[in-house]
Amino acid sequence: MTPEERLKALNTAFSRYRQAPFFKDRLPEKPLASLEELKSIPFMTKEDLIRHSPFGMLCVPQAEVLQYHESFGTTGTPASTWFHQGDLRDNADQVNACGIDFQPDDTVLIRFPYAISMIAHAVHRAAQDRGAGVIAASSRSTVSPFPRVIDLMRKLQVTVLAGLPLQALLLAETAELLGIRPDRDFPHLRALLLGGEPIPPGKRRLLEDIWGVPVFALYGMTEIGTAGAACRYGTLHPLEDYFIFEVWQEDLARETPPGETGVLVVTTITDKATPVVRYVTQDRIRLIPAQCPCGHSATLEIRGRNAHTVTLGERILDLWDLDGLVDRLPCRRFWVAGVEPTGLRFVVEAEPPVDGLPPGLIDALERECGFPVTVDLVPRGALYDRQELLSVGIVGKPRYIYSAKEMSAGAYLRSAKV
Repeated sequence: MTPEERLKALNTAFSRYRQAPFFKDRLPEKPLASLEELKSIPFMTKEDLIRHSPFGMLCVPQAEVLQYHESFGTTGTPASTWFHQGDLRDNADQVNACGIDFQPDDTVLIRFPYAISMIAHAVHRAAQDRGAGVIAASSRSTVSPFPRVIDLMRKLQVTVLAGLPLQALLLAETAELLGIRPDRDFPHLRALLLGGEPIPPGKRRLLEDIWGVPVFALYGMTEIGTAGAACRYGTLHPLEDYFIFEVWQEDLARETPPGETGVLVVTTITDKATPVVRYVTQDRIRLIPAQCPCGHSATLEIRGRNAHTVTLGERILDLWDLDGLVDRLPCRRFWVAGVEPTGLRFVVEAEPPVDGLPPGLIDALERECGFPVTVDLVPRGALYDRQELLSVGIVGKPRYIYSAKEMSAGAYLRSAKV
């Protein structure tokens, strides 16, 4: 889409968005003369969404909506998102922009949660739109514990596993507990489709090594849909036919130069039941101008939530940075990090046959980082109880960063109840 086409789409969208009570006096009545004029509109926040839920952002008659979802802020109060038929079609098309390329002979096991969140439903429809079969296994459900999912994957010859990266990792652990090798004993599996948290290069390599298949990433959120999809080469790209992307400094005082890290601000430009305009996502990203062999001219690097960072002196480390350090370690599956008076501390589960760190590794990390680094290897199972994988089957998003007080108290032990 050319800049002129995007401006036309934006102005057409604004004429519809003004039907919502929240946007009625917030958006200009006259068409924008340029995309630059978009920046005269105030930022929109998660607090705005929450305050005006459930109906204040809805810009179509309620009779037109077909689906409802919620996301949560730090207060735990939900923000409402309504979908009409066009939204559901666009959500599927956004997923199908991914290079995973669903085919009629695919069997897709969806391990994203179906309850209230959006992504499972979008992947479900996207796969079926391409003729693929779907297994709605879900997560956070006692009906589909990890061993049952492993059984389904084997007996139904699953070709694509879709879910959170943590789910892919814990399913691999479950398979190993059952005497099954993920990279050998699922001969029909051809790819993982993952989203819901950053997937830095180290994490991608780890999961690809464990499962023996390529990883394709999606980026999005319930409020906006899927805003980024990996191409057939595995590179994540912004979906600029659906959104306008801005990248601002953390204090929102000015935009960041191209290719530098900042906070993503996004505007929808399609026919939405619940649109967003200059929505501050609180996600740290880099939007990198770079020509990809697939034809895209920009790469989207999702580095983690703004709140999920650690600060040492004047340096801010996000999940992308921390994962890059963990990628240097001989044990990479399960870890947490925190800042203590002595510097940055990692607690990492030992992975047999590793029983220690290579000589000189800590010195190398400290030279690279410029601050003290401590790595504590703890026994396997200290962070995630493997036996519960065989019985419970409920797991949420992972938590990687803890405060100094929590680190000292060992609050990270078995940090995610599975």
